[in-house]
Amino acid sequence: MIKSVSNKQDDILKAILELNGLESFDADLTYGNGMFYKNLPQPKFKFDIEPLGEDVIESCSTDVPAVDEAFQSVVFDPPFMTYVRSGRHGNGSMVMAKRFGGYWRYDELADHYNQTLAECHRILVKSGLLVFKCQDIVHNHKLQPTHINVVNWSQDLFRLKDLFILAANHRMAVPQQEGTAKKKQKHARIHHSYFLVLEKT
Repeated sequence: MIKSVSNKQDDILKAILELNGLESFDADLTYGNGMFYKNLPQPKFKFDIEPLGEDVIESCSTDVPAVDEAFQSVVFDPPFMTYVRSGRHGNGSMVMAKRFGGYWRYDELADHYNQTLAECHRILVKSGLLVFKCQDIVHNHKLQPTHINVVNWSQDLFRLKDLFILAANHRMAVPQQEGTAKKKQKHARIHHSYFLVLEKT
C-alpha cells in the first residue's frame, strides 16, 4: 500500500515512479549532487545552473535546452528559503544558504517558480508529469503556503495528480546570536515538505 506521508524521500520518489509506470525520470532540472538518486535509477538528462558533474548540462530551469514536448517526466527541487542567497548581503553566509541557496524576497521565489512551471509545460508531452518539491515558509513574519501557491500558479497548465508529504527526521537548529534576547516563537516550526505531482493539461 502506497501512502502519501513518509519520512524517506526515496520511498516517495519510488512511489511516484510506481504509480505512474515509470522506470526512471526523464530529466531533473536541479540535479545538484544527485542525492535524490542515491538509491534510484538516474534520470536520463541532468540539468543544473551550477553543474557538479561532467554529465550535468548547465542550464537554468526557466530556459532548458530541449525541444518542445521532449520529456515524459521532469523533477524540480528548487531552493525554498528567503532572506538568503549566496553572494548577496544579508544571510548569504548562513550554512543553509551555502548548502541550498535561496532567494532574498518571496516574490523572487514566486517569479522563478512560475517561469519554471511555464518552461516545464513547454518541455513535457501531453499528460507528462512534473514532480515539484517545495516547502512552506515564514517570510516577513507571514506564513507563505508555498505548496498551495504552486498549485494555484499552475492551474492553467497542470492539474494536481498526487501530493506527498515528507516529514523531516531532524532539522538544523535555529542559531541564537550572542547577546540578543531570546525571541518568542510566533509560528509553528515547519517540519515537513511536499512533493507535488503535476500532470500537464
